Amino acid sequence: MNNQSPAQAPLPQLLSGLPAEVAAIISLKLSSIIKYEPVIGLMGKTGAGKSSLCNTLFRTPPAKVDAVRGCTRHIQRYQVCHDSRILHLLDFPGIGETPELDRVYCRLYLKESHELDLVVWVLKADDRAWKDDLRCYHELLSAGAKPERFLFVLSQADKIEPCREWDLPGHRPSPQQAIHLIARAELAATLFAAVHPVIAVSVAEHYNLEQWAEALLRALPVRSSSPVSSHLHPDLRTESAVRIAREQFVSVAADIFDDATVVLQRSETLIQHFHYLRRQFLSVIRAVWRFLF
Repeated sequence: MNNQSPAQAPLPQLLSGLPAEVAAIISLKLSSIIKYEPVIGLMGKTGAGKSSLCNTLFRTPPAKVDAVRGCTRHIQRYQVCHDSRILHLLDFPGIGETPELDRVYCRLYLKESHELDLVVWVLKADDRAWKDDLRCYHELLSAGAKPERFLFVLSQADKIEPCREWDLPGHRPSPQQAIHLIARAELAATLFAAVHPVIAVSVAEHYNLEQWAEALLRALPVRSSSPVSSHLHPDLRTESAVRIAREQFVSVAADIFDDATVVLQRSETLIQHFHYLRRQFLSVIRAVWRFLF
């Protein structure tokens, strides 16, 4: 967490209008969100571009920590560190070698799923068949995995046919490639019944990475988006990305305030007082967000 800014000073003053035990609950829960260490899982075939995507997405390259062993294969665990903040990445073994190994990987996922905020599933844009990805994903759903916990992304968009038409000076697809990428994204969204938008990216060409970073923040649970946003590469921490993360944090702060004060709102006078405090509290939260993250 960053050193506390003077801009945060109004927070204790605002909370002083509440009973001490209620103010303490709000402060404690806010602190737990500010210090939260998100965990993101990475899935997809070997060579789909998971590592390249992560190396480009964050301001510091992920550093390998250890391997979470299971059966004959294991998950690689990485950390992204910035200041005192930590983001955890769990890189699952590449699927598609054999159906038997894919079942092993499904068990690994289910074992680790309780700590995952989101799974980023990387699909190669020019892969003609996603049958292995589909089989593994459907096995996970059958075992109880939640679709909203998965974000699908099409990687290596610059390799989509006709690949020789890629606009190198403009770092963007040709009109024909753009049509094919849209069709592939729509197909992936349909086949996987994706809850979140499927976006095609190219790390090599820095194509669509800003839009995908914003999609990642929207797909994350609200408690996780601000902590993850603090790790984004400065080029990807756009004003739109900042706005998404900030407003999600404000919504979390609103829920924390409401949960802590609901039992105290017993009269019209108190209700009006708490509504006033709530408005002021959220206004300050929004103002100091950049100092927190």
